[in-house]
Amino acid sequence: MQEKVGEHVNGWLVRQINLRNKHGLHMRPAQRIVETASRYDSDVRAIKDHLDMNAKSIVDMIEFAAYMVNKAADDDNEFHFRAQGKDAADALNALDVLVNQHFGLD
Repeated sequence: MQEKVGEHVNGWLVRQINLRNKHGLHMRPAQRIVETASRYDSDVRAIKDHLDMNAKSIVDMIEFAAYMVNKAADDDNEFHFRAQGKDAADALNALDVLVNQHFGLD
């Protein structure tokens, strides 16, 4: 698998995420995001509109999922992960794989 490189913005490595179905972002995928992000030392955030949430916090990820489903436009399935730290690229790559594999729920 070819490693993706994200964009650097103000010291953060940023990766755009496109969900196939944002309504599939619920408790179990939120927990998988937290589990994956928590394996890395870097600060990892989920970003959408005005939200900037800690991807290592289940409370933050549940709130983020609720926002994606209930507040974002119906056809708006995109958000960003950003990470900062020594293993930021590895963290973003792992999260990208997680999302692309439908959070391991298929």
